[in-house]
Amino acid sequence: MNEELELFCEDVDEQLTFMENALITMQEDGVDDESVGALFRAMHTIKGTAGMFGFDDVVGFTHIAENLLSEVRDGKVKLTEDMIDTFFKVKDHTQKLIDIAVQNEPLDEFMQVTNDEFIKILKQMMPGTESQNEEEELIFDETTDGNGSDKELWHISFRLKPNFFASGMDIISILNFFPLLGEIKNMLFIGSKIPNIKEINPTEAYIGYEIEFLSDAPYSEIEEIFEFIIDDIDLHIFKADDADMLQALIENSDDNLDLKEELMANGFKNPFETEQKDETQHKSEAEAVEPKKVENTTAKEPLKPKESKKAPKKEVHKSFSLRVDSSKIDQLINQISEMVIANAKVTQRADILDDNELSESATILSDMLEEIRTGIMNIRMVQVGDSFNKFKRIVHDIAKKVDKEIDFEIIGGDTELDKMVVEKISDPLMHMLRNSIDHGIETPQEREKLGKSPKGHVTLKTYPDAGTIVIEISDDGRGLPKDKILSKAIDNGLVSKNSNLNDKEIYNLIFAAGLSTAEEVSDISGRGVGMDVVKSNIEALRGTVEIDSKPNEGSLFTIRLPLTLAIIDGFLVQSGDTKYIIPLEMIQECIELDDRYKKEMAGNEFINLRDSMLPLLDIRSYFKEGKAKSQRENVVVVRYGDYKIGMMVDELFGEFQTVIKPLGEVFKNVPGISGGTILGSGEIALIFDIPKLMEHKIRQTK
Repeated sequence: MNEELELFCEDVDEQLTFMENALITMQEDGVDDESVGALFRAMHTIKGTAGMFGFDDVVGFTHIAENLLSEVRDGKVKLTEDMIDTFFKVKDHTQKLIDIAVQNEPLDEFMQVTNDEFIKILKQMMPGTESQNEEEELIFDETTDGNGSDKELWHISFRLKPNFFASGMDIISILNFFPLLGEIKNMLFIGSKIPNIKEINPTEAYIGYEIEFLSDAPYSEIEEIFEFIIDDIDLHIFKADDADMLQALIENSDDNLDLKEELMANGFKNPFETEQKDETQHKSEAEAVEPKKVENTTAKEPLKPKESKKAPKKEVHKSFSLRVDSSKIDQLINQISEMVIANAKVTQRADILDDNELSESATILSDMLEEIRTGIMNIRMVQVGDSFNKFKRIVHDIAKKVDKEIDFEIIGGDTELDKMVVEKISDPLMHMLRNSIDHGIETPQEREKLGKSPKGHVTLKTYPDAGTIVIEISDDGRGLPKDKILSKAIDNGLVSKNSNLNDKEIYNLIFAAGLSTAEEVSDISGRGVGMDVVKSNIEALRGTVEIDSKPNEGSLFTIRLPLTLAIIDGFLVQSGDTKYIIPLEMIQECIELDDRYKKEMAGNEFINLRDSMLPLLDIRSYFKEGKAKSQRENVVVVRYGDYKIGMMVDELFGEFQTVIKPLGEVFKNVPGISGGTILGSGEIALIFDIPKLMEHKIRQTK
């Protein structure tokens, strides 16, 4: 796929998203002018860009949809709930047509039938369809083309401005759009301004066209053919029999030729002959009525041509956004990562040499690299709301399928998260939402018996917390059946009958492969497939998922994800012979484990920190490190979610820009380690997986 086609696909995806969001807004808040306008603009833009690529099936279909939306926008057609559902299907069908067109494949028989059926449905929604059909059967005269639609002959004149090619547009694509609205009856190429080969500038445009165009489209639709190049051409559109407009065009022409002579020689309509005949006829009639009238000898004023309907120049709103292939950003981040590692080596070398000037330069470079790193990482950060809005459609479709009423709410849509993380978390979230609707929310009848509102409530909430992003999916349904989950787990051999599990441990059993409490299998869920994949996908992003539930009150799924997967601010520590990195934003404080604390511990792994019991995890013992080289022991207090623990380490080195590197197949499943980084000395430092270490400590405490 070439670059232009990739940009087309990106733009179409964006327009279809706008369309879907507008339809969802209509369902939730009612029909308003803004939403209707968004629908119309999406269809119009898709039609225009598809026409430039010659995707006739897409253009033909979107043109019908656009016409209907134009009638809705003008208030001639009322947008009903059924029509909104139809436009959801129109959106999906448009996507399929585009996918086929991009693959350069013709419509198969099934798609052709489906396409024709959609067009038929859309035409039936047009105002006056029945009466119009009856009239078309009765009325047929010379003003029609045999299809019952009046057509007029238009004269279209345009010249490319010298900087036309800088727009990146192709004039052939524009000319290819004409047959979609009518028929080009005559076309004259104007190349009189092309200089000789020695003087020609290949970056400038010198040409133009005169066109006679037969169409039943109004002026505005014909003008829209040039929408994407309107500022890069001189355009005139008028009816071919308008002598005044043609005269004005000829008089204002700066072509190096006699434009009138060229037009007449090439068979263009001559409105001047018609005008002269009309004047002669009117003169004869006037003389017949008043034969003795004396002719006025006063010189007539020269005929002023009508003001040319030259396409008005649209105000240019310069966009400061730039579409860049994500792989280019990834490559830039990789290069910055290597620079961070190289700078760490320079900084360490400056310390070893005790060179103040080199140390100062290294510090300045470190600050600049951090600013660049932050800027590049911000490029990858996107608001989750833009991606999460698609879930509204999914929730709507599933609710309709299972005959339930759902009030779906997205909170915190302006929260920013790494684009890569957003894309990878999309499928797990979709699966969890399906489960909430299918399993969690009761039917309207069941809810009314329980004294609840017939309409269930599902919330998708996002917010930042302690260096992570929290995503919560909650519902006010029946909650998770704790006893049924435990019974199924025992039957499947996942736990023994004598296991003493708390509520959260029981709820976490739903993430086991093959476990399902659904009484019947549907095409939405119930096969016990998916929740295990959900958890593994979340953990692959170095995230965690927790469940809380209350009978007849609902369930809450809490997902915690890192802000980014590339570079983090870390805190460098050492335990035994190994250096470790702790994510800086998870650190609450650092304290020295002095004799007073050791005396309080009395062999237990707890300390009293400001009247609060803090569990400790001895890193040296957990990773079976050697004896400490330092006599001093330290505790780094970290928090993740609602949990807090102290990590016992030997030495503290301070903040460190950390480039996250994968550990490879051999070490990737080491519990408590999420990755590694390279220090300035060339040593490897391991990055702590704080959630896993906390999970271990909590189990150990029990």
